[in-house]
Amino acid sequence: MNHVFDLPAVLTELLYGDESAEPLERTLDKLITPDFVQRINGRVYRRAEYTAHVREMRQMVTGGGELQVLEQISTGSGIAGRFLFRMVPADGQALTFESHLFARIDGGRVARLIEVAHLIGDDHDEDFLATVPSE
Repeated sequence: MNHVFDLPAVLTELLYGDESAEPLERTLDKLITPDFVQRINGRVYRRAEYTAHVREMRQMVTGGGELQVLEQISTGSGIAGRFLFRMVPADGQALTFESHLFARIDGGRVARLIEVAHLIGDDHDEDFLATVPSE
């Protein structure tokens, strides 16, 4: 891969995008491969299931949200990272998920995402979630 792939920008566009600005299918065609597969906590989503999943996630952020990169490493066509996803549904009850993601990039689009995610409660340890200083 000759350029730096911006996985956080792709995830932001997928999860926090607005279908009134660009239809979801067009966004997916631009960002993920036709044979894309995501596995979240062991559940497998092929392209069709992933489309429904993204729509559901977008509905969870109608009140706003953000993505924070805690750690990220890129090597060749692979990216691994630890991220915080904040989601604010219309009711205003914010949810925060810590996500460990492993992505494979093919031709400038995401071909595979393997993710382990868990909900962060109000009692989480700020030191544990802090970014690791680069050396």
